[in-house]
Amino acid sequence: MTGPDTTATKTSAPSRRTAGQAGTAEQAGARRVSRQREAGEATRRETRRRLLEAAGAEFAERGYAAATVTRIAGRAGVSVQSLYNDWGNKRNLLQALLETAVTGDADGSLTPGKPPAVIIDTLSPDDAADPRRLLAHLARQYRLLAERTAVGWQTYRDAAATDPDIAADWQRIMEMRRDAFHGLLAQIPASELRPGLSPAAAADTAWAIASPEIHHQLVGQAGYGYDELEDWVRTTVSAALLPDAG
Repeated sequence: MTGPDTTATKTSAPSRRTAGQAGTAEQAGARRVSRQREAGEATRRETRRRLLEAAGAEFAERGYAAATVTRIAGRAGVSVQSLYNDWGNKRNLLQALLETAVTGDADGSLTPGKPPAVIIDTLSPDDAADPRRLLAHLARQYRLLAERTAVGWQTYRDAAATDPDIAADWQRIMEMRRDAFHGLLAQIPASELRPGLSPAAAADTAWAIASPEIHHQLVGQAGYGYDELEDWVRTTVSAALLPDAG
């Protein structure tokens, strides 16, 4: 009488080990690919950041027309082809520079009809419910935005005078600003506004006061500091929109 057949047991154990090893190898390969992708994305983000920083310096020194993609790429320490791969052209780079500054986010973009998220996210319920506190918040965020976007605003303003494409971009951005003001100030009930002032007129008034033009006139020409700019915008917008507190 023969003992039990162990052939199946002897042949199946190596097969199980081989399958396990294959699974482990696949997982390790997947992790390597994931790490490579993460490293590649981190490198790409850093390249884009350096290009934006370099573009800001180039535009501030030379203006839009005289700035070149070669010098921008050189400032960033990358190839011109990398600039084209990331942004396409100098016009797109200027738009990205402004949108990044407005949103305060390296990957941020402007959404038509909506204020930048940084303005909404920093607005407390108590400030939103009180018109004067809402306008003080608006003045504060305008001041911070103006500090971030001064180069972008100036570059667009100057380039729009001679470049029709940039002028069209600037007009679109100003329309988006106006829509954002209408969305933000819609939180103020009509009954809380100065008598005879409609909500639409109130939004347009704030849009005109807290503007790139006012920043240019007060900071660029009159020599205001940013604390003074914020205080002027707060008091002026409040006086224009709200009844006399006294």
